[in-house]
This record gives sequence, C-alpha cells and structure tokens, in this order.
Amino acid sequence: MGHKPHKKHTVPTATNSLQDECIRVQKVYDWVTDQLSVRKTIKFTDHQLKKIECAMEDPSRRPLRIVCKTPEAPPLFPLSDSEHTEDDFFCEQIGEKRDVSVAIPGGGFADAQLVDLLFTTDVKVKVVDRHGKVVTDLDVNASVLESFVLCFPNGTDLFCRITKIVCRIPSGTVLLNAPAPDSFDLEVVFCVDIQVEAEVKLEVLAKFCSPRDNDLIAPDSIDECPPIEFPEQCPDIFPRPNCDCSLSGEASGETDSEDEGKATLLVNICDDCSLSGSSMKLNFHDTDSSDGKHDFTFTATSFDQDTLECKECGDGLKFIIEGSGETDRGRKLDFKLAVVDSDDDQWFEVHLLNRRGNVVFNTGTVEVEEGELTIDDCISFEDLKYKKQP
Repeated sequence: MGHKPHKKHTVPTATNSLQDECIRVQKVYDWVTDQLSVRKTIKFTDHQLKKIECAMEDPSRRPLRIVCKTPEAPPLFPLSDSEHTEDDFFCEQIGEKRDVSVAIPGGGFADAQLVDLLFTTDVKVKVVDRHGKVVTDLDVNASVLESFVLCFPNGTDLFCRITKIVCRIPSGTVLLNAPAPDSFDLEVVFCVDIQVEAEVKLEVLAKFCSPRDNDLIAPDSIDECPPIEFPEQCPDIFPRPNCDCSLSGEASGETDSEDEGKATLLVNICDDCSLSGSSMKLNFHDTDSSDGKHDFTFTATSFDQDTLECKECGDGLKFIIEGSGETDRGRKLDFKLAVVDSDDDQWFEVHLLNRRGNVVFNTGTVEVEEGELTIDDCISFEDLKYKKQP
C-alpha cells in the first residue's frame, strides 16, 4: 500500500478581505510652502496728481485714501480644482533646473535640483475720497523671482500655485492736505505652494470600500428661525475695568528723605473713574546743593491698572498706584505713588525706580503745605448689592 502525500490545507478567505492591489496614484516627491514679498515705489502721473489735487481742494471730499486690491486666489482644497486659468496672476519656472549637492538638516549631503520660479500678479490701486468715490486708479504689476532647492528628478512634474496675495501700503494710505505726494510704497506678499509629483503605480495592501446604509435621520422639526445672538464683546480690549477711586489736584511740600528739597505733585488719575487720559507729573526742586542732586521733572506715561488700590485710612482714603514714565532728561523710570486724603491732613509719597527695581529717588512722606489733593470714591457694579424680591 503506497503512501499518499499530505495535501496542504488552504483556509478560504472571505470576499473583500485585505489583499495586494496595484493602484495608479500621484506620488509627491517634494512639497514646499513659503511667503515671498516684494516692495516697489509707485509714481503718480501728472494727470493723476491733478485729479488728486482737485479732490483735495474740496473739504467735503477729504481725506483721500489709497486702497489696493489683489486678485482672489483659488482655495487650497480641493486640489484638483485649484488650478488658476486667468492671466491676472501666475507662477512659472524660469530656465532649466540644475543639479546641486546640498547640506541637509541632521548632517550629510544630498543630491537635489535648483529651480528659479517667477511669481507675478496685477494689483489694482485706487485713490478714493471720504465717500468712497474713485478719484483716480492705476494698474500695477508686481513680480518676485525666487530660487528653490527641490527633490525634482527627471520624470516628475512641478506644480506651482499661488494660494493668497496680500497688498499693503506701508508709506501710509491717508492723504490729508495738499500738495499730495507724487509717489507711494506698495508691498505685495505671495503665499506659494510648490509640489513635485509623478504618476506612479504602487502595490498596496487594501480592500474595496463598501457603501454605508442610509441610516442617518434628520430631526422631525427644524427651527428655521435663527437664535438671537448679540455680537461678542472683547473684554480684553473694551470696556476697560473701572477705577475704585479717582485722584486729582496739585500740592507741594518739603521732602522727608535724603533727597532734600521741595516736591510738587500734579495729578489727574481716573477722571470719570477710568484710567484713560490719566496724567501725573512730579517736580523736584533741590534745596541742598551739596548732595549732587539736581532739579528735575518726572512725567508718567503709563499706569498699571492691576496696582491701583483704594482703601480706608483713618477717617480718609489712601490711593496707591504704580506705573512708568520718564524725566525731562529722557531717563525712563518706574514709579510708585501713595496719597492720603483725610480730614486732618494730606500727604503723598513718590518712589522712582530704575529697571533693576532699585529706588533712585524717594520723596519720603510729604505733608501738603500748599494746594490740595482730592480722592473721590468710584461706584462700580461690584459695589451694588441686589436684594431678592420676597
């Protein structure tokens, strides 16, 4: 009886299981994005200047503005429909690509190709009056040539796209008074997308897709009326926080520190319970010539809202705030100010500090001998208490 060979058992696979497939696709060999800019000076013609001067002579049309408009680039997606066919902007390769050897991040060298690409666009520039009526216009062409190092082997295609164009007028857009400038600066920014591709055939592990069931059900009733939504506020920008109290007045007195002299304080902080438009000026007159100090005036340029504090002090109020400013000699310093306003007396104290936080001038406690300082309490929403109705 002969020996029968053992048959290899094959497990059948289900239909549409993962299997080797050969597909035809666009393979991306390189992909680069960049932002390029070009700046040029544009001159008005004599005829255009005459129109501008004529419009500026009419007060009802002033001020004039220079506005620029660029073509609208196609969206990033879908990629298949993003090719631009008009001639108002384009990018193209200039000359032949050149083989180069370049250093790569991480060390070493790699073979690549160097190509020069030209990006060009038309920009419409208009001069309009305060009502938006066009005074004159002109067409401007802007171009920038840039070299790119790419993986661009033979057999591949280069696709160059402009995804966005932005124009700015850094020299200023408002024309207030005659005579009008005969030129202006125009900056054009190109957002570019460059891909190197080739059609290839790849062997991949894949399976066919199957359609899904129509199993999504819309709600029976759809609210056609939009909800009432007010525009969102910008709390970090506006409205600004209220002050707890305000300080105003002018007062002077003798210093009580090593810096001997007379200090005069002129303040108007938190007028209308807002820091906007606040001012403070400290004038020091040195009466001791032997200490090497000199007369100076310090003017506050900014106030720190977070440091503002008002609190009860005996039968009066104490006002505290910090900020920064500069002297009449241009020295920039920080300051700390404290003022007490009570029925019995008034006093103030100012410290000036350098960038390291060291005190370079201290008035000490200055009792007001001339003038008056007034601290008024500000009522804010936090001070209001609402009572529940029974």
